[in-house]
Amino acid sequence: MGEDGEIVEKVNKTNTEFYRAFENLSIEMMDNLWKHDENIVCIHPGWDLFTGWLAIRESWIAIFANTEMIKFTITKTKIRTFDNKVAVVVCLENVETTSANGRAIKIGIIATNIFEQGEQPNQWLLIHHHGSFVTNYIQP
Repeated sequence: MGEDGEIVEKVNKTNTEFYRAFENLSIEMMDNLWKHDENIVCIHPGWDLFTGWLAIRESWIAIFANTEMIKFTITKTKIRTFDNKVAVVVCLENVETTSANGRAIKIGIIATNIFEQGEQPNQWLLIHHHGSFVTNYIQP
């Protein structure tokens, strides 16, 4: 496997870790996956734009506090790297969730996750997450 293939593999693994952190409702895991910077961006489906790690972290805390359970099946993943320093992941989040009030939902969300090479070897950190609802979603 060439260098590009190794990067794609590592980015895909980090992207999977992002969804595991979400499923575990773990702010500690999120802390390890995001770049702690004022220029990072997060847009949750139907929410406003959050910029900077502190605001984004608070948004995750609010989501986790209002979520009883969430499960992701990630499909249609496409990964592209740029100069071995930035990677863009586009994927379909097939989501099953139960809110804190017991409401069960199955939805599709198209997501763009952008990662930047970290300071450690093979470290990729989230610098951008944007999720948008898929209309006429049919669960696979």
